[in-house]
Amino acid sequence: MEGVPGVGVRAKKGLSALGRPPAGADGDVVTLLVTPRRDSADRRRRMAAAGVAVGLSAVFALVVDLRLGGLGVAKTFDDVATAAAALAATLTSWRAARRGGHESRFWWLLAAACGAWTLAEGLWAGYDALGRSVPVPSWADVGYLGAIPLAVVAFVSHPAVRQGVRDTARVTLDAVVVAAGLLFVSWTCVLGPMWRHGALSSAGAWVAMAYPFGDLVILSCVVVVIRSTGRAADRFPLLCVVGGLVAMAVSDSVYAVLVERGHYATPNPVDAGWVVAYLAMAVGGWASGHGEAARAPASSPVASSAVLPIGVVLASLVVLTVELFRHDRLMVGDWVMALALTCLVLGRELLVLIDVRHAPGGPGPPEGTSETEATR
Repeated sequence: MEGVPGVGVRAKKGLSALGRPPAGADGDVVTLLVTPRRDSADRRRRMAAAGVAVGLSAVFALVVDLRLGGLGVAKTFDDVATAAAALAATLTSWRAARRGGHESRFWWLLAAACGAWTLAEGLWAGYDALGRSVPVPSWADVGYLGAIPLAVVAFVSHPAVRQGVRDTARVTLDAVVVAAGLLFVSWTCVLGPMWRHGALSSAGAWVAMAYPFGDLVILSCVVVVIRSTGRAADRFPLLCVVGGLVAMAVSDSVYAVLVERGHYATPNPVDAGWVVAYLAMAVGGWASGHGEAARAPASSPVASSAVLPIGVVLASLVVLTVELFRHDRLMVGDWVMALALTCLVLGRELLVLIDVRHAPGGPGPPEGTSETEATR
């Protein structure tokens, strides 16, 4: 290295003879060499964990849908695998919480929520093991529904939520847009027809309806956190949790319809959605528990964080178009929610324009106009 011009000098600047960085260097060379390798290894581990989760979900769906081994085997496999997936999410969230850091409270509360889901899955499996049909409502519903407020508090306590007034207003409006859009889709496709046909007349039907509404509240809180977390590497565990909650919301909505029609029984293909949800959250907890401790979230959200509100609005427009083609008209409730969603989207765009104007490098006041006059 001494024979190569400049190489020996750079090496000596980065590392001393004792293997320690010289004064003032702060180990910059070591950091530059080690960090890319560490990030690459963490990325490979995360992708491997996600691949395992996808593979296990595919196996579950195959066994349950085709009822491999007979109805009894598929039913037992369904119960045990679902409870095991929920337990995996509980353990990985607990492990992430034990590492400490600024997100520890979030992971503790999420572990408690996953624990409630695990308890509920165990109770459901117990009903099936005793050869009894699971009533609706049942004690298992206490665990399922009890997990919802724990998950909500977990996302509300996430450190990314603490930000400025304008940022808080914007992300809160995004959350309301998502909740309104999902409510519109759910009402138009599921809840509205059930309400008009008088299907919500039993306690079981109301309990079944509580699941998608609870999911709407959780997803609204999720939007606030996602919109406030800027660094992509820190977002991976959180995005896994979000993907799991979306899968859970879809399964809960389908479950509500099946319960109302009296068509739900274990094993059922819809159960694959809950397994996907638990495994996705397990991957999120596992990813948060590996590599370096998570750093504080960036103060400004990235542009990709606006995809979820826009996607929900587009889905609402698709549902609106389909309903108009099918029935040539919408009910009064549909029009009210569509109008409310339109007003929310307009308000969101107004806040975006305000942010652009006040952002560094954004359009300032016209030339020759003082700052006071521009404000007036």
